[in-house]
Amino acid sequence: MTKTLSLIIALNYNNNPVNSFGILPSNNIISISSEGKIIIFDNKFYQIIQTIRLAHNNIIFDISIKDENNFATCSGDKSIKTWLKTQDNKYELNHNISDIHENDIHKIIFLEDNSIISCSKDEKIKILKLINNKYICNIILNHNSPVYSILYIKEENILISSGTKSTLFWNLNDVLNSFIVSVNAVCYGKNALRKIDDERFIIGGAEKIQILSIKKKEIIKEIETDFLVWAICVIKDRKLFLCGGVSDNIMIFNSDNYEKNLIINCHNNNIRSISLLKDGRIITGSEDSRTKIWKIL
Repeated sequence: MTKTLSLIIALNYNNNPVNSFGILPSNNIISISSEGKIIIFDNKFYQIIQTIRLAHNNIIFDISIKDENNFATCSGDKSIKTWLKTQDNKYELNHNISDIHENDIHKIIFLEDNSIISCSKDEKIKILKLINNKYICNIILNHNSPVYSILYIKEENILISSGTKSTLFWNLNDVLNSFIVSVNAVCYGKNALRKIDDERFIIGGAEKIQILSIKKKEIIKEIETDFLVWAICVIKDRKLFLCGGVSDNIMIFNSDNYEKNLIINCHNNNIRSISLLKDGRIITGSEDSRTKIWKIL
């Protein structure tokens, strides 16, 4: 069992909470924050490559990477924006999709075919298609509570949405009869719904984490936690998952037997995001405005 995390570097790029990260195929990092700013920095020397200061007019909640040249962001300004890498290796606004939702957009998934799936505090999930270089909403799925996170299972073309009351399964092969089942599992963080493997996924919320079966579509394990979980990172090759949230601590679990070890004082405030770099390093973002890079020991 892993015993600790070793800090490599602490970065102070932001003046506001660090909400999430996108990891490019090059392993360079895109950081989004509560001040509506996007920062892109390299993964070796941690030098800033580009700063987009007014990317959104409100808090940026999530980022989704399509490939090295394309990513999308969503915001409390109720907009989704796509960004395209230009010939001078800078990212510029490609599409500004406004008024898609009636409230904060918490999470997005940018698919290979350029489609975008979004979820919102307005209790709706929307699927947007790019038609004649314009995004059109052609599918609306109604959740029964504010939706904080979504997970797409590509192999089965199933979407999982989770919010403050329940977790719903949707079959995207059948638009007219897409709803499959509702499960009594709740989620309070855009980064707290993750796939563990082909059989299981994990949800964090309400001071517990819940393990669900993808095929059976039911809860198979519940684990009490020391705090409300906002962020989860799964490390498949080491059979681990890390949890952070309303605490300055990170919990590490073995994904086979769910044994827990507590890592203390990773940040000076609540942890909003934990992500895995392609070389095995961990990156965390917090309400203390710090970005930290860690090595797993």
